[in-house]
Amino acid sequence: MARVTVSGKWHDAVGAAHGAESKYKRLVKAIALDIESGALASGVRLAPQREVAAELGISVQTVTNAYKELERQGLIRCEVGRGSFVAARVTEAMSNYILDTAEREIVDFSIARIVHTPEHDAAWREVCATLATLEDQPWIRSFRPIAGFEHHRQAGAAWLAALNMPVAPESLLITNGAAQGIFLALASTVGPGDTVLCESLTDHGVIGLANVLGFTLKGLEVDEHGIRPEHFEEMCDGERVSALVCTPTFNNPTMSVMPDSRRRTIARIAERYGVYVIEDDVYGALPAKTCTPIASLIPELAFYSTSMTKSVLTGLRTGYLAMPRRLALRVESVLRVSSWMATSPIAEIATRWIADGTARRLVELQRERLAVRQAMVRETLGEYVLGAHPNALSAWLRVPDYWQAERVVRELRNRQIAVTSPDPFLVGSTPRPNAVRICLGAEASDAACKNALRTIAGVFEQYPHVHDFS
Repeated sequence: MARVTVSGKWHDAVGAAHGAESKYKRLVKAIALDIESGALASGVRLAPQREVAAELGISVQTVTNAYKELERQGLIRCEVGRGSFVAARVTEAMSNYILDTAEREIVDFSIARIVHTPEHDAAWREVCATLATLEDQPWIRSFRPIAGFEHHRQAGAAWLAALNMPVAPESLLITNGAAQGIFLALASTVGPGDTVLCESLTDHGVIGLANVLGFTLKGLEVDEHGIRPEHFEEMCDGERVSALVCTPTFNNPTMSVMPDSRRRTIARIAERYGVYVIEDDVYGALPAKTCTPIASLIPELAFYSTSMTKSVLTGLRTGYLAMPRRLALRVESVLRVSSWMATSPIAEIATRWIADGTARRLVELQRERLAVRQAMVRETLGEYVLGAHPNALSAWLRVPDYWQAERVVRELRNRQIAVTSPDPFLVGSTPRPNAVRICLGAEASDAACKNALRTIAGVFEQYPHVHDFS
């Protein structure tokens, strides 16, 4: 691992400090500029604090303060016993492993999205044609109420009730997708320096929010059923924990599903220690058998976020956030200052589809399509499957010991197949599993997907090149 020595710019910055201006703040600016300009690349190890202090002629405490501030800003990560490293920016890390835009000739298994069908196109055209005939469309003229139109919230409450999450409309907000719901919940309950727990492998959006909001994210041990309650309780007993963010149904990327008994145990522990639970149930509509949300067990201490994007239609970014009633005004205030309100024309479409059964029909169609593609995975890659489910959007694959995940990603990319390494999902110092995630909603025919899966199996069965020049 390359290590960076003290830059001349750091000397100049500290040397130019005068009056009330803090040397540590000038050092922070100098290092941040080097990171943002690319002079300090992601993953590079910074010089130890004592060496920097000696080189710059300042106190070790000044350098320590600078490193702490850079870590708070998400620019570096400090690991006990290993040193301080330049952190990958969220967008940079994602673009390395997940394609931001479609590329022709690529079978893209890197993005978690639904299997799109002609039925989805037909439903969309039909609802748009209906809306075009209406004279009165308040959802395109108004930007109030902040929480969402009353009939949108009522439809959301009906949708959540079908997911075993009863909620009164006044305790529900309309959001632009589940990710915004998670942001609103975290921004309303935690602050810089607070400790937030999550699965040791979690959705990269949560990791990004730790950088944005400044809280400390720590990973919990998991098994094939999700979070281990014993470790959750141990962490709560050992330090002050503000919140737990978790995805009990189809964890991303492992696809684990937490059994109801464990959900009840997690709820009891959270209640005992007064820890907020922020539940991401964006995949909750997909399993044929609906699970029990943790949030339904402790509604006065939990948030529940879901949306239409991973089950009904990818572009239907209407989400629903159920929240403790006593926090409704606070959460609504965060929504107001961050985006004012969710996009109401899209929420109107979701509302109509809930009312006329289109949403439920498209979910059932999605289960059928995913079952076909998951069967392909079992047929071609069964021996490598670590986590999968007949109704899941993704599968988690073990990489053979003679390969490394990042080399498999590169090799498959050379063969016009995009998959995701574990790197975007790692929390803190979590050991890096030798595995890759494949998402089965690729915009490709079933035949093309099956051929791509066979190619993955073929690569797994081969030994890699002795020299890797890519």
